[in-house]
Amino acid sequence: MIRQSLKFRKTVTIVCVLSLLIFIFLILRQDKISKKINDRPHQRVENEFQDIAYRDFNHIMPKRNDYNQHNLKDMETNNKGVDNSKQELQEAKARIEVLEKKLAILEGRIPQKYPEVKYLGYKERKRIVVTGGAGFVGSHLVDVLMTQGHEVIVVDNFFTGRKRNVEHWFGHRNFEMIHHDIVNPLYIEADEIYHLASPASPPHYMQNPVKTIKTNTLGTINMLGLARRVGAKILIASTSEVYGDPMVHPQPESYWGHVNPIGPRACYDEGKRVAETLAYSYAKQEKVSVRVARIFNTYGPRMHASDGRVVSNFIMQAIQNLTITVYGNGKQTRSFCYVSDLVDGLLALMASSYTLPVNLGNPVEHTIEEFALIIKNLVPGCRSTVATGAAVEDDPQRRRPDITVAETQLNWAPKVSLQDGLQRTIDYFKEELSRTTFYNNQTYMDVKVKSPH
Repeated sequence: MIRQSLKFRKTVTIVCVLSLLIFIFLILRQDKISKKINDRPHQRVENEFQDIAYRDFNHIMPKRNDYNQHNLKDMETNNKGVDNSKQELQEAKARIEVLEKKLAILEGRIPQKYPEVKYLGYKERKRIVVTGGAGFVGSHLVDVLMTQGHEVIVVDNFFTGRKRNVEHWFGHRNFEMIHHDIVNPLYIEADEIYHLASPASPPHYMQNPVKTIKTNTLGTINMLGLARRVGAKILIASTSEVYGDPMVHPQPESYWGHVNPIGPRACYDEGKRVAETLAYSYAKQEKVSVRVARIFNTYGPRMHASDGRVVSNFIMQAIQNLTITVYGNGKQTRSFCYVSDLVDGLLALMASSYTLPVNLGNPVEHTIEEFALIIKNLVPGCRSTVATGAAVEDDPQRRRPDITVAETQLNWAPKVSLQDGLQRTIDYFKEELSRTTFYNNQTYMDVKVKSPH
């Protein structure tokens, strides 16, 4: 038993020793394999560095046969680059134009901001109709009436008026526009009516003389009929043309005039004379409260650039360095009133109790030739020359208002000097000429702006 036990122990000991040796051998073998695996990436990296260096060297030092081919390829690439740049510039310009149009549309959708408006109570606030309210004088009158806090209804057929002149009031709770020709009857409510509708410049009223006569006769009848129906006070905008080519100088309201009834200007001259007759016939027979303003030459922003009047013609020619054309000998005289002064006179006449015709104009008289030189000197860098042209038929030779009645009855007289008014008008026409894109609420109005109503 003892021998067997010793033999078993000896066998176990030998097996254990052999197992330990085998285990140690396996561990050493595993370490060698790991070391070989870790060494392989370093060799690969070194080989790659060698390949890259070799390729770079070949790129830097090309073969002589390939040198010309490389130059040709570079030139072709440069030419393609120039063509691509031009194409990209053209595409960029086209995109900018599209963006500008989109911006203009978006600006039109922005909530409107209105000029500062005074608040009037129910008893003070009036509903006022202005025929021709989108025209030159009418739009400036609308601005003042709106800022005073009244409800204003503009009636215009846009023969010479423009929506742009009153667009800054679109959507205002006190403002309404009616696209209507007053040759047809109009049925609305009003407290006061300013009847200014009629073409006023020779090219405009000579373009359609029959329409001009109908506007000043049938249109005036319709407005006087409206005033009679609703009990409104009405102001008729007459003109210095009722004096024709005057034989009396300066012209007082008592002068009856010297008019050619069949001349080229008769459609306007006689039309306004009939309008005055109608006004006083309605006043006598129907007891309509009427006011008549005889308006002399007026100028200012929002004039038509091509209306053929002296101011707009001379300014446009001077700004563009064109020949300033004086029709006739240039010795004809005119008296020019700035539009804001005229509007003040219209408001004063409407508010007064004076019912006879009143001259509204500036008594400072200049020859047409002098006026051309004044405008030329006010436009910086103007290189225009002054030339004479053929005289216009029935052109009045002298024109100057006697404003004694306005001074005594209305306490009114012009305030804006000729140079100040002309400078404002020149600035306006410069802006018009530089305009390339239409933007909403881009109109002339010298008032503050406040938040939307």
